[in-house]
Amino acid sequence: MLLNGVGYRYSLRAPWVLDRVHLELGPGSLTRIGGYNGSGKSTLMRIAAGVHRPGRGSVLERPARAAYVPGQLPAVPFKVQDYLLQLGRIQGLSPAEAESRLTAGLERFEASGYRKHRIGDLSRGTAQKVAIVQALLGEPELLILDEAWTSLDAAGQRELDEVARTVRDGGGIVVYVDHDAQRLAEDATAAYVLRDGVLIAASAADFAVPTALIDLEGAPEPWPLPGRVRALADGGTRVSIDAQHSDRLLRELLTQYPKTHVRTVRMVEGGGE
Repeated sequence: MLLNGVGYRYSLRAPWVLDRVHLELGPGSLTRIGGYNGSGKSTLMRIAAGVHRPGRGSVLERPARAAYVPGQLPAVPFKVQDYLLQLGRIQGLSPAEAESRLTAGLERFEASGYRKHRIGDLSRGTAQKVAIVQALLGEPELLILDEAWTSLDAAGQRELDEVARTVRDGGGIVVYVDHDAQRLAEDATAAYVLRDGVLIAASAADFAVPTALIDLEGAPEPWPLPGRVRALADGGTRVSIDAQHSDRLLRELLTQYPKTHVRTVRMVEGGGE
């Protein structure tokens, strides 16, 4: 697959968000895209997935089975199972095959109990699991993950990591954006960063973002919210999460688990402790 001289702007008088982007993606690749907020990462991901058409340039040899997972699933007015069955039919699956795949996907992401719930009534994390399951229904050859880990609990994040590796190892193409500096760092076959609309090769330092370290007493087990966790020697729990998501995490934690005590919250650069 080749993005050849791709450019994009949101109106004729607007500046180019992307400017002559060239990116070649081969079978069995796992490619990371970084850049500051507003740099055009999501626009590039949508173009790669076929959701947007480039304003100039072209996308060549996109695999026929492509799937895109955004950071948040829209609150469509359908029950989970109805939504997934319909998408399965659109992708050419028989009703029995669509049912089998959606059941397996929901079980994999521990969301089986929500299949009769309306998507608009789900938590962001559960809705995100549905978004991932719909992307996997067609067994994609191209998988685009645009901050798809953000609302997932720790188990869901690990499972999505494994999905990305499996698609890559099966000869597929995976392209992803995530704020976690360590996300699939050892698995990625290439990494790039967007700067002023231009895509350039990246180093590890380009993905080092401020991280919040939150030390807790009485943390729920297993950890049900976003963030990486590890046990401390004194019996406490340390949660590491991208700093920009720490306030939301703390609100959800203290609302849902009032018996949990927050010892300390501190910020570090680049995910280090």
